Amino acid sequence: MLRSGHKVLGGIVGVIAAFMLAPTPQAAGQPGVPKAGATLKAGDPAPDLKADKWWNGDPVTQLKKGNVYVVEFWATWCGPCIVMMPHLSELQEKYKDQGVIFIGYTARDPNNTLAKVTSFVEKRGRKLKYRLAYSEDRGTYDAWMKAAGRGGIPCCFVVDRQGKIAYIGHPMYLDVVLPKVVADKWKLDDLAEVERVEQEVDSIFAASRNPEEFLKKLEAFEKNHPEMGGIPYFNAPRILSLLQLKRVEQAQKTAEQILEQALRREDPAALQSLTALLTNSSQANQHKELVALALRSAQGLLKLNGDKDPIALYFVAEAHFASGDVAKAKEWGAKALEAAEQEPQLKRQIQQRISRYDK
Repeated sequence: MLRSGHKVLGGIVGVIAAFMLAPTPQAAGQPGVPKAGATLKAGDPAPDLKADKWWNGDPVTQLKKGNVYVVEFWATWCGPCIVMMPHLSELQEKYKDQGVIFIGYTARDPNNTLAKVTSFVEKRGRKLKYRLAYSEDRGTYDAWMKAAGRGGIPCCFVVDRQGKIAYIGHPMYLDVVLPKVVADKWKLDDLAEVERVEQEVDSIFAASRNPEEFLKKLEAFEKNHPEMGGIPYFNAPRILSLLQLKRVEQAQKTAEQILEQALRREDPAALQSLTALLTNSSQANQHKELVALALRSAQGLLKLNGDKDPIALYFVAEAHFASGDVAKAKEWGAKALEAAEQEPQLKRQIQQRISRYDK
């Protein structure tokens, strides 16, 4: 007997799962319209970039003319930032021989300390193909993000070969922007085309409560913009819409594709999000094939994060619970509790969730 859906675990787990389940661009971290009074705009010279710590390459002490730079602001607590990282890594590989340098830039805040960033890089960042940078002060952050009137992350700035800002916005639109910037064919008038694409994406997300309309719009969008077919924020609403329309085989095929890509990329955020979706959705966990995929996804997460990671252990427990195997759910839930011993808040959250296994 398969178990019915449940709310996703709060805290750290919920942050990453929530943006994958959310149907709006804002929930996906879209930076949105700049605030009034912005002093840094497309066409302006790029500000200086300073950092105290660099990974995955030599420090970038200045933005040299002749190169294209993509400066993306992120944080360890930002789920939408983390989910975009594999694609940014792929873009860096694609353009590495064309003078394009990607920089993932983050600055200190109470929940984004050097220790947390270093831990993230050691666990995940070494697999990425682009530079990561950290600053103890927020001077560079303010010179870019605050000056541009941007409050949400992820947010990226594309700097052209003349050292001027070509684009400011969500990194999901880099596939539209970069080809022209790299080829020196970008004009400020091209921003209007990006805005039209953004409006299309907004329209797709807005239709997510109507599964038939959502899938119709998404199919048309991906046909017109094949370069953007892999936007990860579409994954969850695509699967849920297919399930609502009882197109289970298509939902399963989509989930399988997401799983295989996540395993190939060694992408824990995607594995965690997929597991959360498949164990959370009552429509998904009615089908043993989808529950089996949830278990494979959770086991892949465990392999990447290690058997001391409480979140991975928790999701293995949840996958077993969704399948109806309460004994194994309890076994893995106990392991998750033990692994969370040094994290009291997370331990309480896990305890609350696995208490369902005794009912």
